Amino acid sequence: MIQVLPTDSSPEGEKDRQYVTALARGLQILRCFSHDKPELTPQEIVRMTGLPQPTVWRLCHTLSKEGFIICAGENNRMALGLPALALGYAALVRQSLPRIALPHMQALTDSEGMGMSLAVRDGLDMLYIQRTHGDFVYMNDPVGARRPFASAPTGWACFAGYDDQERETVLLALEQHEPKAFPALRAQLEHSRAQFAQHGFVTSLGIIHEHLNAVAVPIRSLRSGTVYALSASGLAADWPQSKLEAIGHRLVQLARQLEVAAD
Repeated sequence: MIQVLPTDSSPEGEKDRQYVTALARGLQILRCFSHDKPELTPQEIVRMTGLPQPTVWRLCHTLSKEGFIICAGENNRMALGLPALALGYAALVRQSLPRIALPHMQALTDSEGMGMSLAVRDGLDMLYIQRTHGDFVYMNDPVGARRPFASAPTGWACFAGYDDQERETVLLALEQHEPKAFPALRAQLEHSRAQFAQHGFVTSLGIIHEHLNAVAVPIRSLRSGTVYALSASGLAADWPQSKLEAIGHRLVQLARQLEVAAD
């Protein structure tokens, strides 16, 4: 199910009269499409959103009339239309951090062969807004790809960089979304927070893939307070913990440079 975190500061239980539920549900449907799932059937959207099937049909019909969803083949499969692409680029082009970070990321990739990721949280996903591709082909996600917040090193880094209120917001949403897995997810996040407090970065040693190690740091914008995450990953055989920690210290220095450019 697609989980969207609350963005308003209304007291709990107080109805937001400015909140348009139909619009929110339409956006919830658009969020279902991703790099991993570019085409979906109405039934899949129903399962992912938890919305009633008649509601999904009406919203998809409206979105298709506006060009944001198009027919993609048999079984009523749908995909995002070009207007959605235009919105994505409009959002990305105003972001100065991905543009400024790219030369630094590419330099590390060229010298070390590691893949680099710059990401920001969107709901309970990490959305990748800049990428450079290293020697490890698996999980070389492009810009626009998503990974679950609770299992991505970039998500762990963001959690470590959040203030108490931000962490509680994410934990509450995770508990509601994955109640059975929540204790293990929370333990991993708290471990990463403790690791960050000690070293200034978080590491993943064979967790997201048995042959992949990664290190990540948070970047908190000095302008808006938004927390981004920067990570480097490579083959576990080439990047044992000692070498990975050396990269982590380099990322800490880079994060300090980039925080002044973050939106």
